[in-house]
Amino acid sequence: MNIQSYGPSVQNLGGASKSVLQTEENQSTEKGSFSEMLKQYVQETNHAKKEASAQAENLAITGEGNMSETLLAVKQADLSFQLMLSARNKLLDAYREVIRMQV
Repeated sequence: MNIQSYGPSVQNLGGASKSVLQTEENQSTEKGSFSEMLKQYVQETNHAKKEASAQAENLAITGEGNMSETLLAVKQADLSFQLMLSARNKLLDAYREVIRMQV
């Protein structure tokens, strides 16, 4: 086992950590703000709900489609909505806590 072979790679960590930090900064500016992320998630949740409703309606009216896929889509939309509602409640609780703070 040659211990000296690990030496140069350890010395180069300083430059690697700088590039990782720069990459993280670029990613955070590319992703946008928190409100944009929330808006996108609400839109995705709404789209999933509409898609699941359309699949269920199609299955009920025409009998076409796969029952398990339709039930899975409905359950995914429901879970997505529950997660969004939970995040909303947490944000409201945090807002109320900030409002209660005395300055």
